[in-house]
Formats: sequence, C-alpha cells, structure tokens
Amino acid sequence: MEGIDKNKSYEKDENDSLYILKMIFYSIIGIIIFFIPININNQTQTMLYHISDLIQLNYREFLKIYIILFMIIGSIKSFIDNKNKIYFSFRILSVIILLNVFYGNNYIFFQNDNTPLIIKDVVLNLITVLPISAVFMPFILEYGLLEIIESYFHPIMKKYFKISGKALIIIFIYLFTDCFCGYYMTHLMYSKGKLRLNELYTLLINFSTMSFYMMSYTYSELNLNSKSFILVSLLILIISNMVLCRIYPLSKIKKSYYVKTNYKESIHKKDKFKKGINKHLENKENRNIFEYIIENLGHVLNLNMKLISNLIVVFFLGDLLFNNNSVIEFLSQIFYPIISTVKFPDTSLISKSIIRSLYNSISTIDLINFSILYDTRFIIGIFSVIIGISFTTNLTYIYSANIKIDKKYFIIMYFEKVALTILLYSIIYYSYRGYII
Repeated sequence: MEGIDKNKSYEKDENDSLYILKMIFYSIIGIIIFFIPININNQTQTMLYHISDLIQLNYREFLKIYIILFMIIGSIKSFIDNKNKIYFSFRILSVIILLNVFYGNNYIFFQNDNTPLIIKDVVLNLITVLPISAVFMPFILEYGLLEIIESYFHPIMKKYFKISGKALIIIFIYLFTDCFCGYYMTHLMYSKGKLRLNELYTLLINFSTMSFYMMSYTYSELNLNSKSFILVSLLILIISNMVLCRIYPLSKIKKSYYVKTNYKESIHKKDKFKKGINKHLENKENRNIFEYIIENLGHVLNLNMKLISNLIVVFFLGDLLFNNNSVIEFLSQIFYPIISTVKFPDTSLISKSIIRSLYNSISTIDLINFSILYDTRFIIGIFSVIIGISFTTNLTYIYSANIKIDKKYFIIMYFEKVALTILLYSIIYYSYRGYII
C-alpha cells in the first residue's frame, strides 16, 4: 500500500534514553493540558480552559483593549496587502461592532440579544484558548505521542473511517477543547505532510461537529437525560462517519499529501509502543520546543487577525438573515420533506431548528422552551450537537486560514451529514424509543 512502511527498523544511539524520558515528560504535560478534566474552584474542565479562564478573569479589560487594537492593526495590514476597499470596509465594520459589543449599553447591530454575548465569548476564547493551545500543541505533536497513537489505532481508524490512526488525537482535540483548536491542529498537520487531503476534509467537516462541552450545554439547557443523549449522539457520530467516508464526494477525494516528507504511515502488529517510539526517533526534527512554540504563535497571530474580524461580520449578517422568520420559513423547506417522511413530531419546528443550527447551534437551543414535547427537544438537541460547529463558522475558518478545499464538496458533505443524521435518528427513534428516550 502506498505510503505504508511495515518493516523499517531503527538503530538506537546512546542519547536516545535521555530523549525518550523527555518524550514521556512532554507527552504527559500535553495530555494533562488538553485531555484531563481537573476540578478547580468547583469547575471541572481541562487545564487549557482553567488557564484561559484565569487570564480572562484577571485581565479582561486589558484583553478587550488588546483585541480592538489588534483588529485595527489587522485591518490596516489587510488594506496594505490587498488594496481591497470592500474587504477593508468589512474589517472596519467588525471593529465598530466589537466596540459596541464590549462597551455599548445597547446592542444596536443585532436583533437577537444572545448574539453579542456569543460574540464576546467566542472572541475572548479565540484570543486566549487558541494561543495557549498553540503553545502546548508541540507537546502532543512533536514528541512521540502522535506516533504511539498511530501505532495502536491505525488499523481500526483506517478500517472504519478511512483515516490514519494519528487522526484520533485531532478527534480528541475536537471533543475535549473546541473546534478552533481542532481546526488549527488539522491544518497544521496537513501543511506538514502528516495528513492526506481526504483526511483534511474528513476532520474539518465530519469530525469537527461535536464536543463534550456542546453536549453538556445542550442536554442541560434542554433538560434532557444526559446518558441517553450522549449515547445517541456518539452512536450517530460514529455510524454517520463510517458511511460518509465511503460515499461521494469523500470517496473520490485524492489521498495525496500537501508536501512530500519522509513521514510514512505504519502498521505495527506487535511491540506497538516500542515501534511507535522508534518511528518518532527516526523522523524527529532537530528543533527545540521553543522553536515550535514561536512558530505556532506566529501562525495563530496571523490567523486571528483575519478570523476574528470575519467571524464578527458573519455573526452580524447571520443575525440579520436567520432572525427573519420569512427567510427561516423558506429555507426550512430544504429539510421539511425528509423530516415529514420520517414522521418526527413538530416537523416544522425541527426543520427550522436545523436551518438555524447552520448559523449557530447555541442560539438555536436558546430559542427552545420546556413547553415543547420532550421528544422534539431531544431531536433538536441531537441535530444541534451533530451539526455542532455551524456551517457558517466552519466556512469562515477555512476562508480565514486560506485552506484550499473544494467548496462544492464541502456543501455536499455538510448536507449529506444532516440527511444521514435524520435517517439514523429515525431508526433509533422508532426502534428504541421506549428504552432510550
């Protein structure tokens, strides 16, 4: 199989023992930062978010001023680089909107009062969580953990999802942190020649849609049974991705690398831990941790200059569009025939909720009240979680990071995912309704 190395061996030198200790130490730090929930001050979350919360709590006003100045500099830089007056106008508009969100007594740009709160939360997280994750990302990507995970999980991931075993660490980032950290890691690994093009599509579009935070928020806000909700959500996520990777367009996307490197996928049938370490030793770069950190921070700095402004404009336009009942009524007809066919309760409300989730899942959930049937709330919650990160936010990140993907494939895959979720949930709904819901 192309790109697979089954038999390559590695000869150790006398410095490897000390380096292996460093590998283990750095990997443990990375695991603790990104994946281990820790209770501090009655809040159970990963250290990444504890650090971010501490910074936001103690330096909130400074962060606001920094973000505004940062965006102004980014706007000037974009005008100098591109001379595009329309794009520059949108960048200035984003600064004015954020000034209103941070310092205005009345939100003059938005119809939905929740939208400015979401913007504030997203922007503050982008300016803290993403740079912090960039600092600690080398600990899990550059010191052997990636190769060890690939050594253990490559056959399973390749068999069921058509992606390499190392992609599992990105899926965990999506689940335990947020979509932006997952997006960044996906693009970073692809740009370094460690992911194929088909894996880039799969991870950006199909596996980026769910996080434990979003699941927790959804079942809490909609007053749903947490165990049933998590079980059904994960089941649909797994089965849908097993199907999506085998159908058009994902099945037709090239399995090529962005750049050619010496890094090759490996299949290890025994001594997996040892061979994972050896693979890292034979492919490691002669760079220290600080070089990786500085490089990542540079990427994130440039990314945030574009991403924050673009997201604010998308939220502004989306608030105008998706709070218009006539527009929602019209767009909901896209999914209404499918939902009416499977005879879900409150077909019209579910169709409208799916359309709103394409813009923002949190604002969709906030519109649902407890007077609505439990079954309907459960279904809407499932769609909010499976869609997870919105269609618009997903596209905004891809555009801001200048990720080269086919937008036609992106749209087809997104709507395939929604249709498949409807089908899978209808099977669960009618087969196990009395036991699960």
